[in-house]
Parts: sequence; structure tokens; C-alpha cells
Amino acid sequence: MPITPGSRIGPYEVIAPLGEGGMGVVFRGRDTRLNRDVALKLLPDHFANDPDRLARFQREAQLLASLNHANIAQIYGLEQVDGATCIVMELVEGETLAERLKKGPLAHDEALDIARQIADALAAAHERGIVHRDLKPANIKLTRNGSVKVLDFGLAKALGPRSSATNLSSAPTVVDGSVIGSVVGTPGYMSPEQARGKEVDARTDIWAFGCVLYEMLTARQAFDGETATDVMAKIVTSPPDLDLLPKETPSSTRLLLAAALNKNSTQRLQHIGDTRLFLDGTLSAAVPKSAAAPAASGIRGKLPILALVAALIIVAIPAVLYFRNTAQPASPMRFEVSFPGLQNLPVVSPDGRSLAYVAQSPDGKRTLWVRPIGAEVGLQLSGTEDAGGFVWCADSKRIAFLASGKLKKVDASNGSAQMITDLGATQGATWNRDGVILVSRQSDNVISRISDSGGDFKPATKLDSGRKEILHALPTFLPDGKHFLYVAAAGKAEDSGIFLSELDSDKAPERVIALQPTQFNYMNYVSPGYFLAVMGGRLNAWRMDASGHVEKGDPVVVADGIEGNISVSNTGLMIYRKASPVAGKQLMWFEHSGKQIGPVGAVANYGGVDLSPTGDRAAVDITTINNRDVWVMDLNRAVPSRITFDASSEWTAIWSPNGEQLAFASNGSPNGSPGTQIYGKSSSGAGMASALTSDASASIPVHWSPDDKYIVFSRPKPKANAVYDTWLLPTSGDRKPVPLLETPFDKGHARISPDGRWIAYITNESGSYQVVVQTFPNPNGGKWPITSEGGVEPKWRRDSHELYYIAPDGKLMSVAIGGTTTLQAGRPVALFQTPLTVNKNSPDRTRRYDVDPNGRFLMVFPAVTSATPPINVIVNWNSEIEKKQ
Repeated sequence: MPITPGSRIGPYEVIAPLGEGGMGVVFRGRDTRLNRDVALKLLPDHFANDPDRLARFQREAQLLASLNHANIAQIYGLEQVDGATCIVMELVEGETLAERLKKGPLAHDEALDIARQIADALAAAHERGIVHRDLKPANIKLTRNGSVKVLDFGLAKALGPRSSATNLSSAPTVVDGSVIGSVVGTPGYMSPEQARGKEVDARTDIWAFGCVLYEMLTARQAFDGETATDVMAKIVTSPPDLDLLPKETPSSTRLLLAAALNKNSTQRLQHIGDTRLFLDGTLSAAVPKSAAAPAASGIRGKLPILALVAALIIVAIPAVLYFRNTAQPASPMRFEVSFPGLQNLPVVSPDGRSLAYVAQSPDGKRTLWVRPIGAEVGLQLSGTEDAGGFVWCADSKRIAFLASGKLKKVDASNGSAQMITDLGATQGATWNRDGVILVSRQSDNVISRISDSGGDFKPATKLDSGRKEILHALPTFLPDGKHFLYVAAAGKAEDSGIFLSELDSDKAPERVIALQPTQFNYMNYVSPGYFLAVMGGRLNAWRMDASGHVEKGDPVVVADGIEGNISVSNTGLMIYRKASPVAGKQLMWFEHSGKQIGPVGAVANYGGVDLSPTGDRAAVDITTINNRDVWVMDLNRAVPSRITFDASSEWTAIWSPNGEQLAFASNGSPNGSPGTQIYGKSSSGAGMASALTSDASASIPVHWSPDDKYIVFSRPKPKANAVYDTWLLPTSGDRKPVPLLETPFDKGHARISPDGRWIAYITNESGSYQVVVQTFPNPNGGKWPITSEGGVEPKWRRDSHELYYIAPDGKLMSVAIGGTTTLQAGRPVALFQTPLTVNKNSPDRTRRYDVDPNGRFLMVFPAVTSATPPINVIVNWNSEIEKKQ
């Protein structure tokens, strides 16, 4: 099929050719539906005419399209026109690394920065079982903002032959640097096993990574020659000349090259993630002079020693994590790890030998995994579908976890899950060796105990009325398995703190640390004698004996800027994640057609957004210095005004119909009111906030009815994990909350139509989250499903005749609405692609867009497309605190 500028391939308009290689011709195209430029890779005719290969490629492309990483160019889809097959890919602007290297070698720091991003991309792919097979400078783009994009992931395999187990002598001719046929790859970057036509795995990419790093530092290929045969012969028989590296190249980089370019794949670096230890300078070694042969010169004398040192270091990494003795003096070692599909922070077992984590597969299923330290892959635990929070037993052999409101346990090695009991939302848990689980339930806000074999819950703590305590949470057992610590929140800050108690004892709890638990995320006792707590993003450490008593002196700050919890073993292994950059989102206007109008205000860490009735102001959540507050943005002047100033978190503000008041959620609990409650304040920010609810259950406002009679709010269902009902708070009279929508299923994002006759919301009663509309304020008048393929965040047009929502693929959808007593809904129509993402199994409850009276959309738009902050690991973390104390 002749393709020229102006041609169309499905919905894509061909604009101009970009290049041509052994894998096909590439064009710049324009997606006429989403108004974005794409790359169109037209596959060779010999490939498109092979039905078996095409079917296999389509299956492979589905897996490749699941790769979603900041350093990987995305595959959007496949198109077939007139017998031709075209891959639709993300268009990455910028020069290739090959083009950059024509200007000469890179500075060491620049090369390592690029190498880190390449390694991150490979690690994400390898975790999904995808091997690139053709990594080279021409497949690496350097964008204008300094980030790296790796292109053509997995296409070498997808476009290659059915099997690579073919004798090298039958390999076809190299076309523009790519081999199409028996041997798949590019001479100069092939691993020895790849050049021999053998089966390859992720270690082939590690070899190519070493070749690319070498070339960045020298502007020369690690293996070159006049013909492809000469190049492959050198790959199989000759070592790279490390003498050509700049003299100032650190030993850690030389070790990495030696480890990555080991011709024996079993002795090569085994996991691309381990490159971080070398790239960050954590692992380095000088070659002892006595180890070199006196007569040896050049690389032939140096490479075996470097390779040996590198191999010893690689072998030692898991050994350090497994068997280190905390009493042995050691320096801290820091590195980063990543886990595809990770849904929470990995939790290290108390003995430091294994990591447990929840991961979500491309089809949306969440399960619990365990990965031994030093292993390349994890073990998926049977029967752990829909797993949420979890806790290790003190014996490091079992894990208790929550799934669909059930507390279950599972053997961490190979067992299947077993039911313990029903359990709703929790606020921390701990499990001792004697089979006792302590848990803080939101239903009663105290610490309760239960046997790990089942039975009834029994209270382990009691709220102290003298201190007006409102919450006990985050229990943690001490080494004896009888004493435990917990945090208590009281009516007055001076009465709150960390308390020590004992199972089966009538002794009153003892406060061991006096502190205000605002923004308190994590606490734990860690052998051989530390108490750790995260407050406001800062990790503090106190010296504490095994009986739970703190030594005199101020705590030591171990780390700052932490996002949420940490995880730490009794062997000195600590895991945490840095908080995301504060400035990362932008308020952005869009027309009904999807055309971007422009930004409003400065870049900030915005949360939910809610437009005023007149559309000239927006209530937003903004997080600054680890604290979330309500602000009002004047949209005409792009000037924000802070509304709340409390040390607690305030969020999800909604407007009164006249625009004079705001109602919002706060966990500040003034006047002793429990948990998260609804507060009201003038939208000008004047005066004090007043509590509108004071019930035992959490209350989160979602919408104010147009007739000013009700505030619609969400409330967690007792004894049901992650299930919310929809309630009404009357704005006059006795102001007693009443339920509006009570079902066994989760509900959220409720929104009343401007004419006050309908309420739209999402629910998972069908098995997935769908948009539903019911009559209002009496929900019994009728109920109509709006979506069948999923949707979140419904919003109404100001005349009530159009309903919008976000589809699972991020598209903004529109549904025409009519009818009086009976709702008449049209077919959903896509308006435009948004930058918003949707978690189909656990949607974000934040309101990320709203509609103004003129039909424009104000969205919380990602200002930067940075990856999720990596998981940070510290080995021997306590050696630092020993130096400080």
C-alpha cells in the first residue's frame, strides 16, 4: 500500500516521513480523534503477508502496550489498511542517542544519568517478562526536557522469527543495522548468545546496556568491524577495550561494564535493577596491585580481575541483606528498587529476608506477592485476590491481609489463603508469635484482639474519658509479644501521645512519649532498641528498651520528605518512598471540544476542584509542607486565597448554592469530635470554621443540593472495608444525618442535577464501577444505569440536559439527558482524551474536574509527566543513628 503525506490509516492522517529501518518505515501522523501527533510504523510487506507471524505479533503487541513507564515510548495500538499493518506509537520529539554521540563522548555524570533512566525502563519491562532484544543508541531518544525514552520495546521479538534457535550461518543480510530473520538484533550490541542464534533472556538487554554505556563514555562501539561477521566474531571472542575509557572513570563504572559485558551469561550481571548499585557509586573497588600479573598489559590483564571483583560484589549483595548482624559495625548502603503494578509500599519481613507487596496486573486484578531478598522474581500467593492492607506475623512466615472486608491469613512460602473473620476499615494492626492479632477498627476506634485462628474480637484498650480520648490506633507489639504500643488521640493535644499497655493486664496504660498525633502516619518498635515514627513526612527515631521505655534525649531525624509509611526489619533494612514533588499539577481550562484554552494560576500540588455557582471561583485542595488545606482561586485574576489554616488536613470543599459558604472535610477533630467530620466556613475565609457533623463515623461532603436543603456526604459502611454509603445532612431543623443510598456495594462521586430531580453517582454493584442515576431526594422513584463499560466522576451541565463522566481509558464522555418523571439517557459519546487516569478497581475519590456555566471544563492537569517516586532502600540504616547519638 503506497503511503504518502495526506494519506489516512484509520483515524490517523499521515503528515511526513520520519525515517526507515529494517523493521519498517516510520511516519509522523495526526490522531484526528484526540488531536495529538503520533508515530506510525508501517511494517514490511513480507511480515504483513505472513498470517501466522501477524497473529503472533498482535498477541505480543497487547503485552507491549501494557508497558506504562516514563522512560518507555508507549504503543497505542495497531491499524490494518489495505493489507498493510501499522503500529501506532507515542511520538517522541528530540534527537536519538546515536545522533548525540556523533558529536563526541558524553561527560561521565551525563552518561550515568541517561544510563539510570535506560535501566529503569528495562527493569519495568523485565518485570513483565518483556525483553527488548535490540537496545542501541538509535532506539534511545533524548527529549528536550532531559528525560530519556526507550523506543521499540519488544518489537525485535514480535517482528522476528518463530524461534531464534537457528544456526548463525543461516542469518540473513543486515538491513540498516537490523537483522530480520533467524538472528534478531543489531551487530555491535548483540550478546554472545544472541549472536550465536541461541535463546535469549533479560541478560541480553544487560549486555546491550553495557555496550550503550561504553559508547556514551567513549563515542566508540564496544565491538566494531568492517562487516557484520567481523563484529559478531569480536563479540564472541574478544573483550572490550576498557583502556579507551576516560582515565577519570570511577571504579564503580568500570566494574559495571565488566559485569554487564561478561560473555558468560550465567556470570553476567543478572538483574538490570542491580546496576543502580554501580551507577550511584554504592559499589566500588580498587584492583589490588598484587592481583595483576606482572607481565599483563592492557585490558587482557585487567578484565578478569574486574569481572571477578564485580561478581563477588553481586554475590555479596543478597548475602549482606540476608545474614548481616546488627551488632556488626557497617556503613549504610542506599539504592532504589521498582515493582511493576505496585499498589503500596513493599513491607519487609521482620527477619529481613522477604518483601511482601500488592501488585495489580494489566487486567486490573490485585494480588499479594512475596519476593525473597536477592531474588529476581516474586511469588504470587494463592487466594489473595483484591488484597489491600496487610501485616507480617512476628515469625516472618505468615501474612494477614484484608480483602473485600475479610481478614485472611496466608503462608508466605506456598500456602493458600484462609479466612479469619469479617473486618471493616482499620487503622493499623500487629501480629505476635503466639497467634494474637491486635487491630484498630474504625467501627469502635479502640485496639481489639483476635486469635489468628478466628473467633470474636475482644477489646484490648479502652478510651479514657478523663482525657477525652477519641481514637486508639497503630498498635505494635514489643519483642515479648505481650506488651504493645499504640497512639492515642485525645480532646487536648497535651493528653495525646504514644502509650504502653499489656495483654491480659489491669494495669493502666502508660504514656511513654507525649506528642500530638496530627499527620501521624507510622510507628513501630524495631530491634535492637529503636522506636520509629513518621509525622508530617519526617521519620524520627528514639532509643527505646525492650520494655517500651524511651531513653532521655530528643529524637534523631532519620529521613525527611517521606510519603506515608515506611517499612523496616529487625536486621537494619529500611524501605520508604520519597514524597512526590510538591509542584506537579496545573489548573487547566478546556473547551467542550477538548481544545486546551490555557492554565489558571501557578503550578501546585492541587487535589479536588469544585466550581462556584457563578463559575468565577474554584475551591481547591492544595498540599503544602505535607499539609492539605482548602483554598479559593479567583479564576478571573488567577489569585488564590487560603481558607483553612488548621494544622490538620482539610479537603473536598463544596459550595453552597449562593456561593457564600463552603463545606469541607477535616480530620482536625476540634472540641473532641471523632474522626473526619464536615465543617463549614465563609467562602471569603472570614471567621472560624464550625462543625456541621459530630457523629462517630467519618463524614466527607461531596455536593450541596441546589435548593440549599441538603449536604450530600459519604460515610464508610461499618464492618465493610472500602465500602461507602451516601447520606444527607439537612441544613435546617434538627440537622440529623439520614441515609440516602445504603447497599452492600461501594458508592461515590455523588452529584445532584442542577434542577434538583436526579442524583448521579458511581457504584460497583455490577462488579465494576459504573455511573448510575436515581431520583432525588426520594431515590425510590427510579434508577437508571448510564454506563456499561465503566465510568467515574459524573458531572452535570448547568441545564441538567447533559451528563459527563471519565471513562476507564481517560476519555471525557457525554450523555444526553431528558425526561421528567422518567429519565431518558442517550448513548455515551466521547468528547476528548483527558490526562486523567482511572483505577477501575479502586477509583480515586478526588474530584479532578468540574463544568462551568458556559460548558467549559476546569481540570487538575498533570504539569509534569514524571514517574512515581522510586522505592528507597537503606541497608544498615541504624549505623547512621548510632553516629548521631
